[in-house]
Amino acid sequence: MTTNDDILQEHLRQLPEAPLPDNLWSRVNGARRRGRQRRLAVAATTLAVAAVIAFSPLMQPSAPENAQPASTVAAAAHAPRKAGPDDVDAELRALDRALQAGYARNASDAELEPLWAQRRQLLAGNNATTNSPLPRSLRI
Repeated sequence: MTTNDDILQEHLRQLPEAPLPDNLWSRVNGARRRGRQRRLAVAATTLAVAAVIAFSPLMQPSAPENAQPASTVAAAAHAPRKAGPDDVDAELRALDRALQAGYARNASDAELEPLWAQRRQLLAGNNATTNSPLPRSLRI
């Protein structure tokens, strides 16, 4: 028994092949080349971003050359100090620089605590810093 679909299929098989355009394969190959270039560009960009992310912790700046280690500042703080407000301010600035350098190099809390204790002791034992004028601007 022959159905309409079978008749249609037989008729389509008997038709001649349709001619292909002359530039069809050059267009297909061009599209493949562009797709390959696009994938390579995405892969190269992804690799570059991954490299930057992976190596960024290694490129963080180290502690400044002139930063004093915590032990040097601690030894200077135990030395007898003069009563002048300029000396207290200088020592306070030195402690602040040491604290900042410690935080910059991710020092532990146990290493920073003696510096904070010296700073609190220095501020509690001296009233000269409260009478000194505050700076107009703070440079960071």
